[in-house]
Amino acid sequence: MLNSTKKSGFTLVELLVVIAIIGILIGLLLPAVQAAREAARRMQCTNQLKQLGLGIQNFHDVNGFLPNASHQILLRKYSGSNGSYGRFSGLFVLLPYIEQNALYTTGVKNVENGAVPWSEGADYATCHQVSPFLCPSDSNGFTDVGKRACTNYRLCRGDITLDWNWDEARSPFSNGEKKKMNFSSMTDGTSNTVFLSECVIGTAGNARKVKGGQVALGDQWYNGNKVNDSFNFTPSICSAARGSDGDIASAYSVVTNDQRMGTRWGDAMNPYTLFWTILPPNAPTCCVNNENRVISTASSYHSGGVNICMGDGAVKFVSDTIDCGKQGESLAGKVNDASRPQDYGGKSIYGIWGALGSASGGETTASL
Repeated sequence: MLNSTKKSGFTLVELLVVIAIIGILIGLLLPAVQAAREAARRMQCTNQLKQLGLGIQNFHDVNGFLPNASHQILLRKYSGSNGSYGRFSGLFVLLPYIEQNALYTTGVKNVENGAVPWSEGADYATCHQVSPFLCPSDSNGFTDVGKRACTNYRLCRGDITLDWNWDEARSPFSNGEKKKMNFSSMTDGTSNTVFLSECVIGTAGNARKVKGGQVALGDQWYNGNKVNDSFNFTPSICSAARGSDGDIASAYSVVTNDQRMGTRWGDAMNPYTLFWTILPPNAPTCCVNNENRVISTASSYHSGGVNICMGDGAVKFVSDTIDCGKQGESLAGKVNDASRPQDYGGKSIYGIWGALGSASGGETTASL
């Protein structure tokens, strides 16, 4: 009697079902993995902001004042040999307080030898990338040979538009030649005042397409009156310049690799190390040229908002939908001296977000 054996195996239908199930499982798993990775990156970003905030507090404890937005008091003695010493950023003098003392020592020697924040060459401190200055969610950070290095983290310059080296200080950070800011001068309180925020790093040629991308408003910003540009600046005009697809509607010259947003952590000029609490997070950044008159907006690749560090060291997440007050209004009619709108000393007209950017605007109840 012959014994018959039957070979077992998957039929074509069964194989297709197994493949479909595996595909569904992968489809469910990948978003979870991506979400977990982004959560880890966001946590690292939060920790880095926390360390920078603690560094600022330690700087204050040692020196009795806060780092300057420009014209660093600690570098004042080099003003005779280096006429551009004033452009060294607050991040530069913060280096010893974030475990980067060797780089700071190198940087000071560079300044002694006449270096400026835009000096090129491997020997210059500002050409070295500092990892605590980079958010892991932003892949645009880089160091080109002979170029400057990037930062995602910026000092707050307040809620009134200013040129990079103007005298006024609505925020905790000032022009060091004109004013020293310390904790006692922050009458709104450290827990009600923003020190730092993250901002995305621009990309050459299409900086207007990324979150917080640049857009030039030209005559729309100036309104034909170059004396009172801060007085006439209306945030909604800037917001309207970006289309629904994230691109910028109004044309402007290509942003060069050398002047991209956030690409010089050692430079005190607006697009590199400063930001304003005027437009909501992830709104456009507006300018009339690439450097002097740039109103940088907080931005990030984290979903829904940005991380910020308060004066007391607390790190918080600010939503894109935070109250930003009357975006369709400028300071017109709200100050007595139209020629000096930057001296406005009242409460912010830009809601909770604007109030958090002022150090002594009288908004002591502004909180997140």
